Amino acid sequence: MKIVRVLNTNAVVSTDRQGKEIIITGAGIGFKKKKGEELDKSLVEKIYCLQSEEDNHRLQQVVREISEKYLETAGKVVVSARNAGLKVRDTLYVTLTDHINSAVERYQNGISLKNMMRHEIRKFYPQEYRIGCQAIEWIEKKTGIDLGEDEAGFIAMHIVSSEFETSEVSDVQKITELINAIIKIVKMHFKIDFDEDSVSYQRFLTHLKFFSARVMDGEVYKDSMEEIYRAMVVQNSRAYTGVEKVAQFIEKQYGYRLSIDEELYLLIHIKRILDEQQE
Repeated sequence: MKIVRVLNTNAVVSTDRQGKEIIITGAGIGFKKKKGEELDKSLVEKIYCLQSEEDNHRLQQVVREISEKYLETAGKVVVSARNAGLKVRDTLYVTLTDHINSAVERYQNGISLKNMMRHEIRKFYPQEYRIGCQAIEWIEKKTGIDLGEDEAGFIAMHIVSSEFETSEVSDVQKITELINAIIKIVKMHFKIDFDEDSVSYQRFLTHLKFFSARVMDGEVYKDSMEEIYRAMVVQNSRAYTGVEKVAQFIEKQYGYRLSIDEELYLLIHIKRILDEQQE
């Protein structure tokens, strides 16, 4: 296995059997090495193979300009997220390595950022937040620095961002604000308290997460289920009043008109929650 380029003392680029570039890390693996030289396989600790060539090159740039120090932690986050069933993109390797490095530098300079969305992040994205807390433990084990729960929330936001077609954490904040608004509308309209541990509520949250992302993107979901929609509206008129409230709010605030299919899915989730309230 030959070295394609040296990123730093502890990271190099090589190629796999298909000729695709891979990033290899290990203590001293790039020390005094040059392009074309054989790789010392005994020094290999981790291999990173990203599907996207663009993401691969961006990660190489991050490792070259910053460090590979937190790439391992970012890799653990990616693996944990995928094991939890979250469909995170390889972009997370890049954004999270960069973010963790910046967070540690801020801490060392006595700068602490308050995460104003932490409560909502923990509430609406419990899996992502749990993994964020794990990452904080991994970072502390590596550096002796406890970045705290606010930073766990920021890491969770990066995970959520990588699940969508956006790499902007600010978009996650907008999506979260919309989820919060919809939850409040349904809660106040029906005068109910959610059982946040129930399957129906968790399914509702998952739906709202991707629905809110579509609203932010202006992407209308269509699946031509008009007949089912009309039957469901007639059979579930009370639940539909909640759908109308949400639809009116979104059109007024975001200029986004819900399609029949989107109203139908909202109706199904709200109906399930109302049914649970009556049990």
